Amino acid sequence: MTKSYFDKINDWADERGLTNNPWDKAAQASFIAEELSEFLRAKDDNQEIDALCDMIVFAANAIKNKGYDPNIAMDETLKEISSRTGAFNEATGKWEKFKTQEAMELWYAADYSKAKIK
Repeated sequence: MTKSYFDKINDWADERGLTNNPWDKAAQASFIAEELSEFLRAKDDNQEIDALCDMIVFAANAIKNKGYDPNIAMDETLKEISSRTGAFNEATGKWEKFKTQEAMELWYAADYSKAKIK
């Protein structure tokens, strides 16, 4: 069975002693902020992709350090965002979810307790 990218990230972090450390929200935010800064300073696509991938690595490790399985957490996130309907708004440059009562009744709320590592 092929390992998911999150499993490979977790293995990498475990090998380097980066998991199961005391939770430090400010430190986790600083790691991602540093990569976001690298992304903003990037001179080409390769540098941008490197920074974006590094953000994913830091985020996956942070999820694991919080005691959650990143694979299951991401599944829950995808269920939530997939349950929303909406449209791309060219004026704002963003996808905006419909907020009618009918649309909102179909929204799924991610249940991250399913991702909690026991």
